[in-house]
Amino acid sequence: MTMNQCFCNVIVSNENTVKLIKLTPQLATKEQLIGKLNLDKINDKIREIIKAPTNLKGEQITKVGEALFEALFDAQLREYFLAYYQDILKQQDANLGIILEINEEAMPEVVAYPWELMCLPEKYNQGQIYFATNRKLSFYRRRYQLEESNKLSIKINQDEQLKIALVVSKPTADSGLSDVEYYEVHKYLKSIDTKQEQVKFLPVMNSLDFYSIVERLETEKPDIFHFIGHGQLVEKNGEDLGQVAFVNEFGEADWKDAKMFCQLFTGHQPKVVILQACETGKQSETNAFSSLASRLMLEGIPVVIAMQYKVSNQTAIIFVKEFYSKIIDGNSVEMAVQKARFKLRIEKGYEARDFAIPVVFMNALDGYLFAKESMEITQKKNGFLSLTGEQRRKFREEIERVLSEDKLTSIFSEYPEKFGDNFYNQIPGGDYRTRLINLIIELNNRELIFDFIKVVRYEYHNFAQDL
Repeated sequence: MTMNQCFCNVIVSNENTVKLIKLTPQLATKEQLIGKLNLDKINDKIREIIKAPTNLKGEQITKVGEALFEALFDAQLREYFLAYYQDILKQQDANLGIILEINEEAMPEVVAYPWELMCLPEKYNQGQIYFATNRKLSFYRRRYQLEESNKLSIKINQDEQLKIALVVSKPTADSGLSDVEYYEVHKYLKSIDTKQEQVKFLPVMNSLDFYSIVERLETEKPDIFHFIGHGQLVEKNGEDLGQVAFVNEFGEADWKDAKMFCQLFTGHQPKVVILQACETGKQSETNAFSSLASRLMLEGIPVVIAMQYKVSNQTAIIFVKEFYSKIIDGNSVEMAVQKARFKLRIEKGYEARDFAIPVVFMNALDGYLFAKESMEITQKKNGFLSLTGEQRRKFREEIERVLSEDKLTSIFSEYPEKFGDNFYNQIPGGDYRTRLINLIIELNNRELIFDFIKVVRYEYHNFAQDL
């Protein structure tokens, strides 16, 4: 888990001004510099490519990415940023979080640009810097001029589990919609639930109607709401409108707009909303709050992860599996997204736009779901899940040194809720050493070694310290 991180806030307040603010790890202002926004760098040719996402491949990705960089960073800001980048990454060996804020009401068309494609032009001879995939960076968006009081904590209490709700919307009566695949994600989340004590995967909500989902959310109170289904940004009455397909009683698509979608969370507000549906993160050029993601951000959801283009099932699966993997490892949400986008870039190739499809909007105090202390306990526990032969031998010798067989038997009898009734007496073996060998195998198979060590340490504080 990387806690050594500094931040850089890039704020676009109007069509002329960009402010770059250096922030401390605690997000306090360190120093700042004001530069000029150069929207003329995003010329007609670049805008044509952006408007037709199918054109975004190969060299076009780089052209758009470089133009976006040149628009944000004039010569003075560029040198200022690169010096800070080199200092943080190379001198301090830390990570750099880049927070992009754009005045949504004044410049919806600028908000709509695919900033996740942004990269440093090669002509500056500073090496490759792709803002959305560099593993020493994290790049995310934040609502413009968000008040400190509106930045919410997303941390899970140390004695609680991270609850994940998977909501699948799969209309069956509309042949015009592609199939919604969720098995791989479902299988992966179930495996996390089995292996990770701090995670609880709730029963899947599969093709429920809107009202039933609201009631389940109020009852189960998930921390992460993960939606898999169909999304679109359509024009209606001269306005762009973000929509998501739910399912009615006849199995037909029941399209809900962004405002109605937010009604899901009037009874319970999750910490993170993941929209695994096409165009849920795509911004309107005329109304910055018409998309699903931006509307959720406006309504106060701390973290929203959405897709700004059409997304294949394969791309979505690669992304969400890597994202959850990094969250469980103790990464912050924005860093987990960054590493998942990097994996997309590797898996799908540098010629594809897939890495720029996921967008993260974060209005949280910070992106950590788990407190550092609870993650250290979890990581230590996970380290006991696959003992080597040498470790098993040392563990057996430690038990023999500290505990008589009578004492060992009494320990297991005192904690039936952890180990089960009559646990030790069911371990085979004709002598103490043989039973210990079989006991360690059984504890390892049941992932109970860490629990056993904790129990013994109540009385013998230095037990198994070298394991």
